[in-house]
Amino acid sequence: MRSASWRPFWRLWGWPIALGLASGSGLVTALVADGWGDWWSWLGLALPLAVAAWHWWRPAPGEGPR
Repeated sequence: MRSASWRPFWRLWGWPIALGLASGSGLVTALVADGWGDWWSWLGLALPLAVAAWHWWRPAPGEGPR
């Protein structure tokens, strides 16, 4: 029963939390790491932008192609 009570929470906040963790870890990694950290910081900071761009250019449901 406990998993059913948490399902609405994760359905609403799961992706925003994941994107926030990705961008936060990308920011911290950009400040403290070098080498592989450069790659992760670019990926962690670009992921929320890519998701936002995808939602921006995606047609609304029922609208059809632009």
